[in-house]
Amino acid sequence: MPIRDWLADSAEQSAAVNSLGSVAEGVLLHLYQLCVLQPGPGDPLARANGSGGLRPVGAVGHSLGSYAAVFSALHVGGRREYAAAAARSVAQVTVALLRCQQAVPAAPRSDAELLRRHAALGPAAGVPGAMAAVVGPRRPALEEAIRRSGGDPGARVEIGLVNSPTFHVLTGGTEALMRLRLAEDELFERPGVRWTYLGATAPFHSAVLGSALALIRHDIDHNWQAVKGDDLTMPVYGTGTPANLQLSPHVLYEVAEQQMCRPFDWPQLLDTAVAELAPDLVLDIGPGVSAAALTRSRLRESGSAARFSSI
Repeated sequence: MPIRDWLADSAEQSAAVNSLGSVAEGVLLHLYQLCVLQPGPGDPLARANGSGGLRPVGAVGHSLGSYAAVFSALHVGGRREYAAAAARSVAQVTVALLRCQQAVPAAPRSDAELLRRHAALGPAAGVPGAMAAVVGPRRPALEEAIRRSGGDPGARVEIGLVNSPTFHVLTGGTEALMRLRLAEDELFERPGVRWTYLGATAPFHSAVLGSALALIRHDIDHNWQAVKGDDLTMPVYGTGTPANLQLSPHVLYEVAEQQMCRPFDWPQLLDTAVAELAPDLVLDIGPGVSAAALTRSRLRESGSAARFSSI
């Protein structure tokens, strides 16, 4: 893929070497899902249903999985066309992730006192990163803690992902998260509360990455054919707001903005999709057990009669 050429026209800075691991992980995640979605005898619906008699009625994707959800709804005929479409999709995800790394503000000089105080929390505090998973507190408590912590607009911690009522991902940058962790130790040191820094080197689902959008839109306009809502063969629900992307005038713009800058509410998205589509089967294609467990739990809590299968 001519990634260097795509990036050269509209940005001079390059992604830091230590950020390439996050980019590679995101690309491999997308590649895995495209492999699972490929047409043929190994079709996941056929395996899940036993007879292959079901047809998909809609798609949702958890965060970066939105790209795979959109891909699953494109009209692709045959393996050659599939391979070509998959190559475009992998390229789009790769460049979007690189743009996010470019948009991350340069790290200021390390605050020695902040690092010392954080290290005093002990090894269990983990290695600071740009995003952190927090299990235990409910959303109002987190929002109040964030409000108290203050911070300049664009440098403030945000609730980037709501995975369940007691499982959230905070985003906004390494230093901002460290300051929140230290300022609200009474909340985060309570029994049953877990704070875990994630390996992401960019604060996804954060306003910090707003400057990446113009670059990503430029890449889309100059390198790939636009995808309109009319091009989707079934409903695909966006993760920023639970809206059907078939109504979007520019699907790739929408998905990029959701992944980079908008907050994400998985329970709300599932509730909307299941209520509108009334599926017989909900199929999770991963990877990993976390999203599947959250989905299964939410379906049970909502009283949905849909069967659940994970591959």
